[in-house]
Amino acid sequence: ARHGQRYQTFFTKGCNCVVCGIKGSFFAKERTTGSNEAFHLNLYAVNENGEEVLMTKDHIIPKSKGGKNTIDNYQTMCCKCNFEKGNKLEK
Repeated sequence: ARHGQRYQTFFTKGCNCVVCGIKGSFFAKERTTGSNEAFHLNLYAVNENGEEVLMTKDHIIPKSKGGKNTIDNYQTMCCKCNFEKGNKLEK
């Protein structure tokens, strides 16, 4: 279910980071950490240096501030912008 919400976010909200605008352009099949069987798809963008940047599902209102796990509270964000946002309320 967790991955399904992520895919739904990319499908309904788009594949661009809401902060920096980098566009997720390809999916990579990857093994779930600590598992030998489970695989999932991660969305990646490529930055101006040719480096892969993981795209994430961000909670607009952080869970720590009472934000819900619903599509209305998700937005697409690259991992760098998501890390910088932390649990703050702004984009």
